[in-house]
Amino acid sequence: MTRVLVTGASGFIGRALLPVLRARGFEVHGCGRGAAPSGLPAIAAWHTADLLTERGRAQVMAAARPSHLVHLAWEARPGRYRDHPDNTAWIAASLDLLEQARATGTGRIVGIGTCFEYGPSAVPCREDVTPCRPTTLYGQAKLAAAEGFVAAATRGAGVAWARVFFPFGEGEAEGRLIPSLIRSLRAGEVFNCSLGTQVRDFIHVGDLAQAIAAVLDSDVTGVVNLGAGEPRTLRSVVEFFAHRLDAEHLVAFGAREVSGVDSEPVIVADIARLQATGWRPTIGFEAGAMRTLAWWQERLSSGTS
Repeated sequence: MTRVLVTGASGFIGRALLPVLRARGFEVHGCGRGAAPSGLPAIAAWHTADLLTERGRAQVMAAARPSHLVHLAWEARPGRYRDHPDNTAWIAASLDLLEQARATGTGRIVGIGTCFEYGPSAVPCREDVTPCRPTTLYGQAKLAAAEGFVAAATRGAGVAWARVFFPFGEGEAEGRLIPSLIRSLRAGEVFNCSLGTQVRDFIHVGDLAQAIAAVLDSDVTGVVNLGAGEPRTLRSVVEFFAHRLDAEHLVAFGAREVSGVDSEPVIVADIARLQATGWRPTIGFEAGAMRTLAWWQERLSSGTS
């Protein structure tokens, strides 16, 4: 049986990925800094380790002995991750984890990057064309790690670097756009936002999990974009939820100024390389948005959030 280790397995994307990998026949091992959180899908084993330490990385690789590795772990908390000093520590940790995995016989490795590695682009970001000029520490650190993963791939290793665009869905952190919007409108509060003309590429976390699994199961190496490939304005996303909550009157478009990467007019993925793996979205934006809304409605009604 193939054995996959997923770092950052208790996070938003990790939780969605674990059952997808299990359904594909993997023996799934998860890794995180703390004990296995309650509610995780059944997995073969959980490994508690601090991957920012050399000892933690060595221990988890020795214990899991994976044939496959998906490296999700990174600082990702809303409001903190873009400029958190741990971003630089994650570069060295990720590159060392890559080398340890290769040295111990892990044949297939997928590192998870971000669309914020790219620079400004008026057209969909393409892996081999769009310049990488990140403007956040997070994007710069991910790009530095990407260079090591891509270098390994060019030397013939089965290594891919997957750049994630804008995931959303059930279980997303409260501080992100869609959860903040739903919570505010449900509470009858005005939601201040930008004009919403920015175009983004939203992908439901269930479709994203399937995309990561498809890349892991493929022979794709180097950089690959993980997005839906569907341009969508932030205004249309906000209006979708506001309409279903009968709260359009509570949305204040243009009441908030944005700058930096948040003000970039277009951040959308060219997904030709991803589609070459056979991946196609099975949930999509509208169905995913309705699932997300129902999930938050239930939690807010029951007082569990």
